[in-house]
Amino acid sequence: MKLLVIHSRDLEKGSTKFRFVQYQDFLKKHDIHLDYIRYRDINSETLEKLPGYDLVVNQKCLMNIGLSKEIRKRSRRILFDFDDAIWTRPGKPYGLITGWRVRRRLQYWLNSADVVTAANSFLADYARQYSQCVRVVPMAIDIHQWQPLDTEKSNCTIGWAGSPATLKNLGRLEHVLQQILERHSNVVLSIFSGARPGLQLPYDYVAYQAGKEAEFIRRLDIGLLPLPREEYAMGKSPIKAIQYLACGVPVVGDIIGASQEILTPENSFSVKTDQEWIQALAELIKNSGLRKEMGHNGLLYVRDRFNTEIVRQQLLEILRDSCG
Repeated sequence: MKLLVIHSRDLEKGSTKFRFVQYQDFLKKHDIHLDYIRYRDINSETLEKLPGYDLVVNQKCLMNIGLSKEIRKRSRRILFDFDDAIWTRPGKPYGLITGWRVRRRLQYWLNSADVVTAANSFLADYARQYSQCVRVVPMAIDIHQWQPLDTEKSNCTIGWAGSPATLKNLGRLEHVLQQILERHSNVVLSIFSGARPGLQLPYDYVAYQAGKEAEFIRRLDIGLLPLPREEYAMGKSPIKAIQYLACGVPVVGDIIGASQEILTPENSFSVKTDQEWIQALAELIKNSGLRKEMGHNGLLYVRDRFNTEIVRQQLLEILRDSCG
């Protein structure tokens, strides 16, 4: 079976890596071969080759309607996959015309795809307004790569890992983190990102290096997950939350929308106000036993639900059914 995956960015960045690339060796063993093309590179030659593929996968690319219809007409079967609330965007909402155009393009793909896969129930519920064949394929990680570090430490490390684009979410916690550091002398704040945050407080900065993220996260005792309370964030299944839990790190964060499918009262603290952030962090800082218990619960939760060895089987079945 031959599949063509239409994507928007580099294969090692963004959701395409977690939705398809990490499974390609497994799928190849089951005679499913993936080719990739960026949607901006699609040309007449690409269109002519589409009938040769058993399935064309659109990984959340919202192309103009003309090109979209041409792809649909020439493809045997189509799967549309998305892992974000792409009908909106983070921060400032779309303007009236742009928002209409984005939603129209998304609705076209949801209507015309033979099957739709979504990363969580929040997104799946949206898709079911336009499609009768929607399946949930959770975000997942390799639990052999993401494992706890079994060592005893005298201090307590609170950490955050994320892209430069999301540093603004961490910045919202500056007042909270300042108070935590002032009240708890054994606490260290550590940050892993492609850019240094502009926080006016003491912290250890670890510059982003590909392949080093798991090493950073497993050294943490508490993971931070600040999310903006907006519709776009409601649709996210934060891969960071899964990575924290897989390393046995309990989470404190804005647990909203789809993140509630990952973070539960057994493995995390859901907070809203600055005072709730301070109280939750203080409780975990003071109680190493609680940290270990919640971290272990999180590890088991990820192994049962967000483990690539489980999710890849779900994806394999869906792809086979889609091509059938």
